[in-house]
Amino acid sequence: MLFSIKLKRYLRRLTAELTWPTMLLLVIGQTAITYILLIAAQETDIIDHPMQFFYYNMVVVSTVGFGDFSPVTEAGKAIVTFFQIPSGLIVFATFIGKITQLFINIARANMNGSNNFSHLQGHILLLCWDQYSTEQVVKLILGDKKRQKRQILLCVTEQMDNPFPEIEEISFARLTSFSDPNELTRIALSKAERIIVDGESDDQTLSIALSIATFTNENANISAHFFDKTKADLLKNHCPQIECSTDTSAQMMVRSMQDPGSSQVTERLLSTLKGPTLYCMQIPELTNTITFGQAFTKLKINQGMILIGMSHFKNGDKMELNPAMDNQIQAGDYLHYIANERITPDEIDWDHI
Repeated sequence: MLFSIKLKRYLRRLTAELTWPTMLLLVIGQTAITYILLIAAQETDIIDHPMQFFYYNMVVVSTVGFGDFSPVTEAGKAIVTFFQIPSGLIVFATFIGKITQLFINIARANMNGSNNFSHLQGHILLLCWDQYSTEQVVKLILGDKKRQKRQILLCVTEQMDNPFPEIEEISFARLTSFSDPNELTRIALSKAERIIVDGESDDQTLSIALSIATFTNENANISAHFFDKTKADLLKNHCPQIECSTDTSAQMMVRSMQDPGSSQVTERLLSTLKGPTLYCMQIPELTNTITFGQAFTKLKINQGMILIGMSHFKNGDKMELNPAMDNQIQAGDYLHYIANERITPDEIDWDHI
């Protein structure tokens, strides 16, 4: 009993330490030696054709045993009994153990966040974790019916397992630090298209945002959430490309008191889970000059959109809400609109606006 336990432990350790090139050499070695020995034993039926031998060898070592080929000479029977079956079973069992260990390691890495995601491109990064807000963020992202199928990568520094193992669109990475360049390379920060920074505190959010700012793609959309407006202003001073949002609960309470239902309007505008909501699009190259009024009328009639504002900047700086009808719209501007679902610029006939 003790010997059996020790043997199992040894084989398990051997399988874990065995490399794939070594595994391949074992398979080739066992197959080649068996082939040479059967040639010497003049087992002509078995070695008549290489594919026939490979088929026969796999049937034997996998213990399937179809019985359509078998040795007929005494020497051949001895070779199969004392070499092919024992060596084949060892190699086959080791191979199965190696495959099983591979899948176990993949599942374990997915749960503990140790996978390498440097191959990702155009993905969404969620930096930091909060049980309630992060789950809501994920629901809102996935609730966009026409969102681009970007992979979502949740990145944390806490000692935790993947909180979304059942959602295919979400991967999980546990980092040692958000300031380690090697870790930022592992999550492909420089190739991410969308980044959300939402720390447990404003100080953590500020620290993370400053740490990643110099490593991000200049065209990436970066959002950071704060409760303290002074921290948001500080980040904007150092990193103007980052869009900072602040807690608006006080404003919403006053608006609801002054104009009943305001909080419901705001909630609906920000949620992708039900009904019309707020979207943004960038204007493509235009052949004709168009005004905000022309776009407002045509887009409402043809696409059911309601334009509410425009900005020359991706992060919404110098936003004009309800601009004058004669305001000129230029290529590269950003239009903010309300619609039942996202409408992309290529769905619009800009020449006939």
